Amino acid sequence: MNNQAIEYFDKIDKAYIDCKAKNLSRYSNDWSEFSRAMNIEVHEKIKSNHPEQLLLKMVLPYWFNRSIMLELHFTKKHKIRRNRFRKLSENCDQIRKDVGKGRANEDDMLTLNDIARLSLKGAL
Repeated sequence: MNNQAIEYFDKIDKAYIDCKAKNLSRYSNDWSEFSRAMNIEVHEKIKSNHPEQLLLKMVLPYWFNRSIMLELHFTKKHKIRRNRFRKLSENCDQIRKDVGKGRANEDDMLTLNDIARLSLKGAL
């Protein structure tokens, strides 16, 4: 099974590791440019009823978790908030496992409004 969601997870992880190594915020140009292009591409595939539409929807919460983790690293709060960081990392691992097995539950997914609301709360 050709799983494009896993390919996006790999791209997100690569950008996350690169930005983390450069000590960049999720609000940095590097992360923003990557995120914008990737999100547009994923949204277009979802709207076009791509065969992996449900699995591609899982890319958004995965990206959101990595964004928060990047901000926690940037602000050095990952040392203070170890439990939150660990839970975000575990959530990413679980999303990756579920998608790898072809499992996606549309009812459990974040809507775009949920993602926007959570992003306004920030990584605090």
